Amino acid sequence: MITVSIIIPAYNAAATLTATLQSALIQKDDSFKLEIIVVNDGSTDQSGVILENYCKTCKIITTENRGVSAARTTGLGHAKGDYIQYLDSDDLLIPGKIKQQLNALIGSQANIAYGNWQRFTQEGDEIKITETVTKQIGDNPELDIFNNFWCPPAVLLFSKKITDQLTWKPNLPVIQDARYLLDAATIGKFIYVPDIQAKYRVHQSQSLSQRDSLAFVTDCFVNTSEIYERWKNELAENPEKKQALINSLRYCITEFSIARSKLFHIAIDLLLQIVPGYVPPKPALHHNISKFIGFKNAEKLAAIKRNLTK
Repeated sequence: MITVSIIIPAYNAAATLTATLQSALIQKDDSFKLEIIVVNDGSTDQSGVILENYCKTCKIITTENRGVSAARTTGLGHAKGDYIQYLDSDDLLIPGKIKQQLNALIGSQANIAYGNWQRFTQEGDEIKITETVTKQIGDNPELDIFNNFWCPPAVLLFSKKITDQLTWKPNLPVIQDARYLLDAATIGKFIYVPDIQAKYRVHQSQSLSQRDSLAFVTDCFVNTSEIYERWKNELAENPEKKQALINSLRYCITEFSIARSKLFHIAIDLLLQIVPGYVPPKPALHHNISKFIGFKNAEKLAAIKRNLTK
């Protein structure tokens, strides 16, 4: 019988862990075996106490605090499943999610299933849905995911054959789930299951990317630099990938200039390595100044203006 492993990294998740575990346990079905692995990543709150109540239904692994990438990797190393479900300790799976996606994967040539999902907030026992996301991946998954497609890990179901070829990136602490999905797109085939699959919790204290915008932009730049190394030999024949890199770098350059980050100049140099003599098509003033004094000098002037007017 096919086995599905749910891997839950947990760090100081006492406030949400019980609901997450219950959403995992109700995935049980007679058509497959379910294995739930919780990696307690050095929690200092009551997470460990809560997990003691689940030691008969879940495999509990306790480690020192090493971060979510290491926790997921540890969980995967213990997984016996043919399919892998990653689930963050504050998100929720919809009842029947795994069965539905598993059937879709078995009945197709795909090895990564995804679907619709909802953002929610919670006050007391009341759950409020703030957005339902129904976006699909297009004909070029790698480019779509790099440009603008994202979904939380809870929405996805992977074949173990795919996860065996992937690694979580601890050098991208803010956007590691986006990078994992991007890497999966280079080796896997997606199938869209058009139903709500999971609920993604939006904390009132804001997401990590919102709390530390410079860390988010830095991750975006590191990711773009690494993807450039992957794509650079095909940019001449693939202008869409070149434009995607340019767009990402221009975003990073603008944000770095406002934050006065040392990466401002490094990002400009990388863009000019991709497109020597680059002149931005717009805004018109930036375009004209870049033609006369070069993009790097034009960006230095633009940085001064941004910081004067912010």
